Parts: sequence; C-alpha cells; structure tokens
Amino acid sequence: MWGGGPAGLHTPTALCWAGGSALQNEPWFWACGQTHVACKVMQGKPGEVGRRPWQVSILFLGMHICSGSLIHRQWVLTAAHCLLRSKDPTQCSVKVGAQHLPDDSSQLLVAHTVIHENFTNLVFQDIGLLKLKDPISCSPPVQPIRLLTSHSKPAIGSVCWVIGWGRPGTEGASKDHYHLQEVATRIINSCIYNQQYKLLSKGRKKFIGDDMLCASSDVGLAMCQDISSSSLVCQVNKTWIHMGVVSSSSGCSQRHHLLSIYTSTSHFSCWIKKQIGGLKFSSRVCHSFLSQLLLAGHILLVSLGSLWLL
Repeated sequence: MWGGGPAGLHTPTALCWAGGSALQNEPWFWACGQTHVACKVMQGKPGEVGRRPWQVSILFLGMHICSGSLIHRQWVLTAAHCLLRSKDPTQCSVKVGAQHLPDDSSQLLVAHTVIHENFTNLVFQDIGLLKLKDPISCSPPVQPIRLLTSHSKPAIGSVCWVIGWGRPGTEGASKDHYHLQEVATRIINSCIYNQQYKLLSKGRKKFIGDDMLCASSDVGLAMCQDISSSSLVCQVNKTWIHMGVVSSSSGCSQRHHLLSIYTSTSHFSCWIKKQIGGLKFSSRVCHSFLSQLLLAGHILLVSLGSLWLL
C-alpha cells in the first residue's frame, strides 16, 4: 500500500497483520510504527519515555542480555546469538515499555524461541524470534514496529537510527545499569566492508551478503560498550520502519575503523512470516524504497530536519 507524499515521492504505509487479518480495529493498529514524541536524535543519550515503544529488553535468568523489537503483540525480533545461552525458554523473559534497567516493571514470560536454522554463531543469518506466553496489551509506550516485505532496503546515504541499551557514561555507574539510547547512523556501501573483512570471508565471494546492511555513525556512540542486537530503524513521514538488527560491531568505530554490520530484516521477511504465520507485510514499497535516490534524499532531509546534534 502506498501513501501520498511530496511530488515524485511515495512513502510506505505498511499494514500490521496478525491471525490472518488486518488489525484495523485494534487500538494499536493506527499507531503502529509511530510515536507521540517530537523527533530528536541524541548522541547515544537516553531518549524520552514512549519515544521507541517497540524496543524491549531481553533477560536471561532476570539479567539483561540483549535488545529486541516488538513486531507483533506476541513476538519479539532479535539477533540469533542472543538466544544461544539456553534452549529452555523459561529461562528468558522480556521487559516492555522500560527506559532504564533494572526497574520495577514485571517480566513477560517467553513460550519459546526460534533461531534461524542456518545460523552458525557468526554474522550470517544472525536473526531470531521470541514468542511471548501471552499477547501484550498495547498502549502509547508499548507498540509493535512496522516491517517491510522482502528485498526492501534503505538506499546508500540514508540517515537512520540505532536504538539499544547502553550503560551510563558516568563514573561509578554500575555495569548492570542500562539506559535506552539512540544515535543517528548513515547507510553505507557494503563494498567498504568487503574490503575490511575480506580475510574473514573463508571462501565466500564477499563477506557482506544480501542478508546484511552496513552503516556508520558520524558521531561517537556513548553506548558503544555493547550495541549488539540493537535495532536499526528508518523514519519516513513519521512512520518508523524496522530495517536491521546489529549483528557485529567494533563498538567505537572511529577507534577501530571497523563499522557495524546489520542483519537485514526485510531479507528474512519470508522466514519471519513462516515462523509467525499470520503476520503479513506491505509488498508495494520494495522497488521504490530500494532504488529511488529521490526517496533516499527525502529520508535524509526528514532526518536532518529533526536531528539534534549536541
């Protein structure tokens, strides 16, 4: 489905589906992918309450281990490597609507976890899902984010955002305390990565495949201690689209000169649909979202217009 936009532009209005039918009558449907807070991008600093309502914390034995994103009232998307600690889903839980960890909110039980069958503890096919025991009750601070159909990617140069849990940068802060943080990042050509990682290719023609995205932040990332499994999201006309999951990062890229690799969410849309069943995606966004440089420029302008650089 396409929505109107500036002349020559089309913006995605992907639907959220569950159980085989569009949830247009559900209170959360109309807000899916949107937030109620004016957009500002912080340099790895804590965001505002309700600003990223899809972002969750994944816990193992009650301790935070990874980030995740609500993509359905009962499903969380994350990196496969986050789910390797145990095959027992009862040892995992999820916190939704939190801004700081630890907090006093309840932990949601996990019914089972799914790791991509081709994941081998490397960056390839690094994608996984958690099914919650019970569906969440959606509200302004707790909502799923939208997904796109197969082969949709942001164009080179697009400005998007990395969202995840980072430790406070203050001296004396506990290593077990986390804040939900965010930073602007720019989509870059994968050829740069293929040159940097060619020694790790192990017979592959290229290290960065179609299932991956590459991005680089123009500013230092205060949460660079551990951004693995954080979400890569892009905004088009106030609608947030989930585009990737951090699979590998050198942390502070400016120091190590190795940038972040993301598992492309849209590349695995068929796999996600197979696991979840009734979840459906928009299918008319793909070609323009991938190939129209004009749309990429629009994303960049929207992003820079709302960018708060400190």
